[in-house]
Amino acid sequence: MRVDLSGITVRFGPVTAVDDVSLGIEPGEIHAVLGENGAGKSTLMNALFGLVRPESGTISVDGKERQWTSPQDAIGAGLGMVHQHFMLQDSMSVLENIVLCSEPANSLGFISFAEARRHLDERAQGHGIALPLDRQVGALSVGEKQVVEILKLLYRDARVLILDEPTSVLTPQEKDRLFAVLRSFRAEGRAIVLITHKLDEVMEIADHVSVMRGGRLISSEPLSATSKDRIAREIIGGELPPTRERKKRPLGDVVLSAENLEIAGRGFTVGPLSFSVRAGEIVGIAGVSGNGQADLVEALVGLKRPLAGTVSLLDQRIEQQDIEARRHIGMSYIPEDRQRTGLALGATASENANAGRDDRAAFARGPFLNRGAMADFARALIDRFRIRVAGPSAAADTMSGGNKQKLVVGRELARNTPLVIAENPTWGVDIGAIDFIYGELMRMRDEGHAVLLISTELDEILALSDRILVMYEGRIAGEVSGEEADRDQIGSLMTSRAADALAEVA
Repeated sequence: MRVDLSGITVRFGPVTAVDDVSLGIEPGEIHAVLGENGAGKSTLMNALFGLVRPESGTISVDGKERQWTSPQDAIGAGLGMVHQHFMLQDSMSVLENIVLCSEPANSLGFISFAEARRHLDERAQGHGIALPLDRQVGALSVGEKQVVEILKLLYRDARVLILDEPTSVLTPQEKDRLFAVLRSFRAEGRAIVLITHKLDEVMEIADHVSVMRGGRLISSEPLSATSKDRIAREIIGGELPPTRERKKRPLGDVVLSAENLEIAGRGFTVGPLSFSVRAGEIVGIAGVSGNGQADLVEALVGLKRPLAGTVSLLDQRIEQQDIEARRHIGMSYIPEDRQRTGLALGATASENANAGRDDRAAFARGPFLNRGAMADFARALIDRFRIRVAGPSAAADTMSGGNKQKLVVGRELARNTPLVIAENPTWGVDIGAIDFIYGELMRMRDEGHAVLLISTELDEILALSDRILVMYEGRIAGEVSGEEADRDQIGSLMTSRAADALAEVA
């Protein structure tokens, strides 16, 4: 099935998100769409999928012009989309999520889950995908949830699959298995659109590359006709930043320590864990999603009380303290989930930028908020972190995923606390923003702050960490010096139950 977009323009009020873009998507190809955060790539694909109505332009399927009134029309025409933030119901089973809104009925009008299983098995087995269909989605790891989203597309027999940042929270093992499945899709004539910012992955798997910047299409050509450096320059509109190097510096006192910490995990007990982070170092925690990292973070920041053990921040016991007390002592937190934990999406960029600030007197006038001071602070943050948003008064939910992430990172680093806990801090951001965030974390480290980095991006761990701890099945499987670590060494300490759901494809 071939899809053509012609002259697509999308505006949100005074902002032109997509400006007269035309491109074609061929059957049996993997088409990568790249660009900075806010470049318009996700908006363009949302228009293709019926989530956004273009102001002008046309969409054609196999040469026939089509108009969508909703995503259901696009799904009926053979399109499917996996969003960066998954559209799943945590309280329902895998199978219930997959058939939702497409439930097969038996002769009496009841849902036939047996028929759904048979239909799904036929489609999944040919691509080497396996996942227990009766498990509750809320108990799955991030990688496993993505498998569920892909199974939804297979169940509906989508011929064009749109994947928005599909590897942003996957480990190398999970990514390799996912790519094997995508190649299998391509081999049977399906078209795959990857909205991504990861150039190495584009060079590995894409057949065609389209680059957007500022809402416009900069280039669209076969991968064989371009290069990694050229694509990168087209994305950022200039030369690439130089590679950053970690400078050796003397370490300070212990800022964060955990002793024999045990936490109720998702199906198992995490721990006991003992480790410390000193002033002037970045300690990275690597591991496959679902091995207890999220539970550890929740216990450290106050979202979950530990079962046993102690946590100390600046020599103060905090394991029984609430979130506000920990932040007041000297902790900042960049959460993995900017949608649910990092931001209030219905609030403005200014309100989110000022959330949790310690210098309340600077943005209050007696019992009332000083909106002008709040806007000034937000504007400074927007400029410093190059956040693309209509202004301080714009709602957070109007921003792209990467710009939401930059707002969270900027707000937390601006607090200048002794400890920064950063959980997948560059999830879904572009190469220019990644370099900037890396630089800010390195600056914090060089100025004597302690940084605990939890990331499923192995390259991120290797680029930033002075020491690396690897978690496996709720325990610390090993510790490696950042200077001596390499991908194979760290990878040998990591195992993925999520990757097992995507078996090797023959």
